[in-house]
Amino acid sequence: MIVKQVWKVWQWGIGRTVAATIAAHGNSVSVGMCQGYSAVLLPQLQQGGSQLVVTDEQASWIASLGVISNPIGALLAGILMEIFGRKTTVKLTSLPYIIGWVLISLSDNIFKLYAGRFISGVAVGMATASYVYVAEISQAKHRGTLSASGPIHVSFGVLTVYILGFIAPWQRVAALCTLCALLSFIFMCAVPESPPWLASRGRDTEALSALVWLRRNPAAAEAELSELMETISKENNNSHTSPMSRNRRNMLAVKNVLTPFFRPTAWKPFIILLLFFAFQEGSGIYIILYYAVNLFQEVGTGLNEYVASIVVGGVRLVMSVVAAILMNSFGRKTLAVVSGLGMAVSMVAGGSYEYFYSNLPPTNRPLAWVPLICVLGHVCVSMMGFLQLPWMMNGELFPLAIRGVMGGIVASLAHLFIFASVKTYPDLMHALGTDGTLWFFGAAALMGAVYCYIFLPETKGKTLREIELEFSPKEGRDYEKNTMTKYTLKRDFHGHNKNSFINVENGETMRTPEDCLSGEVPQIFTVEAQNTKLKRLVA
Repeated sequence: MIVKQVWKVWQWGIGRTVAATIAAHGNSVSVGMCQGYSAVLLPQLQQGGSQLVVTDEQASWIASLGVISNPIGALLAGILMEIFGRKTTVKLTSLPYIIGWVLISLSDNIFKLYAGRFISGVAVGMATASYVYVAEISQAKHRGTLSASGPIHVSFGVLTVYILGFIAPWQRVAALCTLCALLSFIFMCAVPESPPWLASRGRDTEALSALVWLRRNPAAAEAELSELMETISKENNNSHTSPMSRNRRNMLAVKNVLTPFFRPTAWKPFIILLLFFAFQEGSGIYIILYYAVNLFQEVGTGLNEYVASIVVGGVRLVMSVVAAILMNSFGRKTLAVVSGLGMAVSMVAGGSYEYFYSNLPPTNRPLAWVPLICVLGHVCVSMMGFLQLPWMMNGELFPLAIRGVMGGIVASLAHLFIFASVKTYPDLMHALGTDGTLWFFGAAALMGAVYCYIFLPETKGKTLREIELEFSPKEGRDYEKNTMTKYTLKRDFHGHNKNSFINVENGETMRTPEDCLSGEVPQIFTVEAQNTKLKRLVA
């Protein structure tokens, strides 16, 4: 099945788009390294003979400081994406990674360690730019699979840092992680800027060049640029004003800047994503990631806790690949609901086991492998939806004009939720116990599944413009559907004649075969824009 998917990638002719996706998500590998680093760092610091001795309170700060600065990075990325572009922001993300890892590797006191974790946490927040970049360079039918590759890179980073932490001291692990940030910066220098961002800045020639590089087909690139310009033109027409006094014009200019943030296309996806992230953090996904070794020490698994964490990291990586494949076959809502229900079952089962056998030493418990299976089950199903979908959809749901800023705001709030969950986890364990904590995670996952079933929009196979229209007022959607009658047309018009065009003018749909070859990629046109051209070609 995996071989078949890889073959489809090359058959689609999107090899360069895949290469650009991998380059952008080089930062996601660093995200996984930062997130998994505390799981191997803290046990080493708490061992006897450690160069740095930390208390439980200091340990919680070391873990959470890698998260508390994420909102700063996410907001910064949102601003930088609008000013300097998506590609430049992804490149700049490598800098705080490098500074943070160098500080950690050279730490000889707790304050340098704090500073290194805080600075690298800024980079984790900025890495949300990678999802926006990938969403904008991808075609609608490929966007789900390509966006889902982000968690694959994160999982690879987690597994890598778990393995390095098992065989090397924490200072050397930090030094090795610096190399990943350097490689990410280098690879991003070889790929183009986001075509939608270039087009929105009036840089049409550069946008066309970027599309030609990505699509490897000038005709397809020109058609896609035409659709982009049409979308941008509609957004600009919404804010058009007639001649008026300078003061009045300045006031309306400010209003035009702020108005998009108060439209349903902004606040509806904002609320949907914010609640999705809240349920995500409540389900314990990131707590398992940040405290993997400590958690296995608490529940007991019959395995060395470091080995158990590596097993979890390996399963996470495999399931992230499986999830990317599933993303192309199932809708977002379906995956989110199944993921939430699966996590709920896993955590309830794990909590019940702890409730009945927590009074026994780990070596004397029956079926000692049950906690590990429950955690692995939680990780498996979380990778199918709950972990990756909110981050993916953050790059899909917002309109182009405010995608960078709103994506940064949502990501910053999501990272605040992560910080709150990571920082309060030790207190939660003391207050509820291991069984109660796992039940809490299960309840949050169950409520999240119900929430997604009711409120989560379906974006699979839709263009970014179509997704935006889903949040528009009904009269706006109806107007656009009436004036933007779409049909699918094979580029060379092979097999069509005047009668075909007459059918199109009458509102019928003319479609090409689904199994068309790579050189015959279907295009979306509007009747109004292509009327004259098509009449001439089929005459």
